[in-house]
Amino acid sequence: MLATLGEAPSGEGWAFEFKRDGARALVETDSARTYMWSRHRNNFSSHFSEIVAGVPAALGGRQAILDGEIVVLDAARRPSFSRLQRRLRIPKPSPQVLRAVPAAFYPFDMLALDGRDTTALPYVERRALLDGLALSGTSVQAPPYWTDVDGQVMLDIAREHGLEGIVAKRLTLTYHVGRRSPAWRVNCTKQPM
Repeated sequence: MLATLGEAPSGEGWAFEFKRDGARALVETDSARTYMWSRHRNNFSSHFSEIVAGVPAALGGRQAILDGEIVVLDAARRPSFSRLQRRLRIPKPSPQVLRAVPAAFYPFDMLALDGRDTTALPYVERRALLDGLALSGTSVQAPPYWTDVDGQVMLDIAREHGLEGIVAKRLTLTYHVGRRSPAWRVNCTKQPM
């Protein structure tokens, strides 16, 4: 599911997340393996081996398909797209690179859990399933989200903290693979380069 550019909404029925300056990815784990792909289906598994290795433990052995964002932080603990690009250029990073430029995965949606397709569920139910996993590891962390707050307030907070922007999602929205929807809106604090 892909967001569209749009104004920060206000009113009921929306969830808000901060947009980090990262790369979109899907992570799938089954009983035997864990895989990571870009939204264009490029295999990221070896690029981000620390994430792939951390997912099974973070999920407690459960099988899932997670949609989220790969993020690399700078020294000030802010998302750094330039540091992420460095990692993206290294298909099999050395232990030194993994230590110097660690990456984390922030899953914001769940497409399947234990073999059950969850895409037909509303966002609020998918998010409850994701939050029920209590992901809080070093390399895999479910980011917070907020409801009952004004979108412009969230955008102002994102700007104050140097974040890329916000993503607003309709609480009732089902997940449509590969499609854009105005019910998923992104509003950026920074101008695109």
